[in-house]
Amino acid sequence: MKLRPITRNETAAALSLLTEGFPLLPENTWRQSFARMLAYAEEEGDGVVGQIGMAGGRDVGICLALPARRLVYAHTPRRQVNLSAFYLKPGHEWMTTLFLRRLMADDSVDYLDVTASYSMREINRRIGFQDHSAGMVVVPTAAACWRPGGAYRLLDLGDVPESALSPRIHGLLEHHRRLGCVALVVEKEGEYHPLILATTGRKGVAGARILLVRDRALVHAVLGPLSRHLLGRGLFYLEYDAMAAPENLPEALFWRRSAPVQMTRAPEGEAIDLTFSEFAFIPSPKLSAGMKDLPARTRDRILRWSATGRFSSYTDPVTGVALQLAELGVV
Repeated sequence: MKLRPITRNETAAALSLLTEGFPLLPENTWRQSFARMLAYAEEEGDGVVGQIGMAGGRDVGICLALPARRLVYAHTPRRQVNLSAFYLKPGHEWMTTLFLRRLMADDSVDYLDVTASYSMREINRRIGFQDHSAGMVVVPTAAACWRPGGAYRLLDLGDVPESALSPRIHGLLEHHRRLGCVALVVEKEGEYHPLILATTGRKGVAGARILLVRDRALVHAVLGPLSRHLLGRGLFYLEYDAMAAPENLPEALFWRRSAPVQMTRAPEGEAIDLTFSEFAFIPSPKLSAGMKDLPARTRDRILRWSATGRFSSYTDPVTGVALQLAELGVV
């Protein structure tokens, strides 16, 4: 097997393999996502976003590889590459380990996989990946929006004083905002912390996954204001990776079937940092187009329900959310 770097000149070949291997996303969606990845890679480095595998003179596989530098909460700056959209044509699956080992040849780089299938997770473990989550904490925003914010304030990027953030962090937030992510800042007593979320979906219901936060304790502290903010955007749940269910969030579910966060190097500290990963560039195939921009009428109804405590009439808050979504006809 030979590998060929994916640059702008390889757009047609890459899109052909991506649409063949991942048909749940329409070709036009892949084209838009691929263009965003190329623009980012050209701005940040050499313009390479992965590798195409060749055998017998033909293209037989692809793996996207998105580079990033972990700077915000890392004790020492580190390079990380997010591997995603791995596909080999039928009959060539036996090349999987060889393809990945050649792709991961740089020992100075930390490799990341956040959407590996069940079979790929075990292959990843054999070639050096370790699991750094055991599931996903999923919090219905309508069930958590009653929580007070206490001393914490949730700010839009435009409301943050210019001197509050370093140019690097401000640029990180702005770049993700342009990619369609939710870019916010948490403030408490003059301290400002970046918070980035990507839109995702479960069974056609829109939600948000945390890409950057100081630690999970900060998520819990600002959960009320954050839930209200997400509901206003038509996002019905918040999720983040974790090793176990939080004891102080009775509204939360712990979904063990979600792909674990797998890395070849243990993360430093308690931060979540998945910035410039595939979540920022590729929309979830489980998110229907109709859920991406709910009418204001629908969002207003949900906010009224949560504000009046209607969900409290259900023993299980998650059941209440599901019933209300069913009433709206969105699940």
